[in-house]
Amino acid sequence: MANESMTIRENADAKIVDVNEDLGSYAAADLRTTIDELIGGASRQIVINLSEVQHINSTAIGAMVGAAKRLRQNSGDLKVYGLADNLKRTFDLVGASSVLEIYDSESSALAAF
Repeated sequence: MANESMTIRENADAKIVDVNEDLGSYAAADLRTTIDELIGGASRQIVINLSEVQHINSTAIGAMVGAAKRLRQNSGDLKVYGLADNLKRTFDLVGASSVLEIYDSESSALAAF
């Protein structure tokens, strides 16, 4: 399920997706596939680590927003952490900050479940 652009770790009941490169077209598709596979595998608590990401496209943001909405319908959620200032501005600009729960650290994201 993991590939070069991301790795998956487990912490208690949560799956943590560490994104290791910028989320352009190909990596955004990989992120969507990874999230879909986690949800299909009955994961209900997903944390996305964007601390290594400097650029993100709307497809990747849309994948996270859509996944968060699907998970919330099934008593789960998706949290995001590690956003650089420019990513925070992008999330604000496209309205994703109002849908996604964004945290400064992995521990705070995990504690929010």
